[in-house]
Amino acid sequence: MNIDSLLGSAKICSMTNISHVTALAEQNNEPQLVGVKTGLELVFPDPQTRPSLRSFNEWKNRRYFPSVKIGKRVFVDPIQVRLALDSRFTIHAS
Repeated sequence: MNIDSLLGSAKICSMTNISHVTALAEQNNEPQLVGVKTGLELVFPDPQTRPSLRSFNEWKNRRYFPSVKIGKRVFVDPIQVRLALDSRFTIHAS
């Protein structure tokens, strides 16, 4: 029995699959925790206008959005990040 047969369909290999899993979690109202770099890519899909990873980490350190730390690993929920950034930085027209 090899590791590939044990993992089966749970194996996630590309950004498309991660986006699909995140979309399914959003549809079922389930939180989806991903790493900081993946969270940055999901919240800001366009690489040309995406803020740097350093800026995103600085926002996390300033508590602009919620994060979960387990041991030395840090995870974010892309939906919560987007909502937190929207509520903090949206400028409403008069």
